[in-house]
Amino acid sequence: MKIVQFVHGYPPEFIGGTETYTQVLSQRLVGRGHAVLVVAGSGSPAPKPSVAWGEDRGVFIARLIGLARRKGLRPSSYDPMADALIRRILGSWRPQFVHLHHWNRLTNNIVAICRELGIPTAVTLHDQWIACSRYHRIRVDEVFCGERAAPCASCVDRDAWQSAGEIERELQLRERTLRQELELTDRLLVPSHAQASFLHAIAGIPPGRLEVLPLGSLRRDLKRADRGEPRPGDGPIKVAYWGYLLPEKGVHLLLEAARYLSKGAAVEWHLYGSAPDRAYEVRLRQLAEGMQVIFHGGYMVRDLQSASLDLAVFPSLCCETYSFVLDEAFQLGLPVVASNRGAFAERLGRAGLLFECGDARDLAVKLGSLLENPMALNRLKHDAAEGKVVSMDDHAGHVEKIYQEAVESVAPGPDPDHGYREIIVHQQQQITDREREIERLLTCIEDLEHAMTGVQYAMAEVQRELDAVEDRLVELEAEPARLVQMVATLEEEREWWRKQTKRLEEDLDRLTRAPLHQLHLLLSRLK
Repeated sequence: MKIVQFVHGYPPEFIGGTETYTQVLSQRLVGRGHAVLVVAGSGSPAPKPSVAWGEDRGVFIARLIGLARRKGLRPSSYDPMADALIRRILGSWRPQFVHLHHWNRLTNNIVAICRELGIPTAVTLHDQWIACSRYHRIRVDEVFCGERAAPCASCVDRDAWQSAGEIERELQLRERTLRQELELTDRLLVPSHAQASFLHAIAGIPPGRLEVLPLGSLRRDLKRADRGEPRPGDGPIKVAYWGYLLPEKGVHLLLEAARYLSKGAAVEWHLYGSAPDRAYEVRLRQLAEGMQVIFHGGYMVRDLQSASLDLAVFPSLCCETYSFVLDEAFQLGLPVVASNRGAFAERLGRAGLLFECGDARDLAVKLGSLLENPMALNRLKHDAAEGKVVSMDDHAGHVEKIYQEAVESVAPGPDPDHGYREIIVHQQQQITDREREIERLLTCIEDLEHAMTGVQYAMAEVQRELDAVEDRLVELEAEPARLVQMVATLEEEREWWRKQTKRLEEDLDRLTRAPLHQLHLLLSRLK
């Protein structure tokens, strides 16, 4: 069978649970004799929208590059460039079946395109993106949003020129196009009953419409790495979290819980994974100060196998839909402490403990009950068996059966313009909004230009005053030198006049004394 898998990203460009699952499933399907093409979203730039072709282990890969992307988490709906590229790919590949894993970075009308072309489809809802542009219903303030009427308009990112009305219309169009996609697909799959229940609550999807198909494990080379039953004196108990260090994964709750425990507890806390958000990593390292916390950074799963761990903790704030890390913990034979939200409660069974989601104190209580009681920890380790894990080979067999059943009962395609009328109306309204915004901005620019002209006249007048002040400053700067010269001249004249006065005084004294001397001589002669 010729099969196309659609996904929002593909390794090695994007490495996450859904992306890696699509990769491994595709490889298994190739191994079962099928021809598989993966059409993936991409963040790679290009001069114009185009397709970058590749191949990996028998799987053909078509990455849609150069599509217009805006930063942030936005209420994406329809991408006409992606639509055209997808039609071209499907037209040349001519698949017998399409399996859609995600719309993001692509376009929200993939199922509608396939229905028009007469291609049966299945959709797997790996997360809550159909009802949340942030993927997991976790708001920016780390609060879980479980309400159906969520305040999405205040939560999504937007451009400065986008009005609240435009965002609301975009969200409404997004909801309608995705609802239509779910109605048109032949099979609608979810990984767990928890996901089915949550999507019914937040998106109104009838429970009977959703088929629960547990996912296959991504690892088949993991083996139990038992370090034996922990006993007093054996060294510290090793508690680990692995996966991305993200706020929605609740890693900070683990460190907060560690602080509530006794400081004398012989425990090592191991964090495996990178932190995409630098600020969050700083927050975690501040929480870890003074404790035995080891940040391992990027890791390979075999690193977990060789680490001789005793306990895994997954304190996610999300409504987890399946959890591949739980598969890995079971395969490693590790008991688990996890939040009681989503698939953890459904899958964990007797192989671990649940704590109240988001409650670090309750997590500390649950951890303390195991760390202080090795016997209880050992009992959980005995129940953490690989039997709770579905192999990817078995899973691929179930998927293959679903594909075949859908191919044998192909539904007729809809009217060619089915679903596009609302998109056209929305885009026309966007054009109108943009034109109105451009007119407003042009008016603002004109007002600013008038104001700038007035400011320029005022600045010219001020400049003239400044020039006059500077000229006067030059004069004043020269005045001290002139005055100093004048003082010097006056001092010279004063000295000259002093000398003249002294000479005149001497002449006067001489003239005054001369008659007296002559008189004395005359008197002496008369005698």
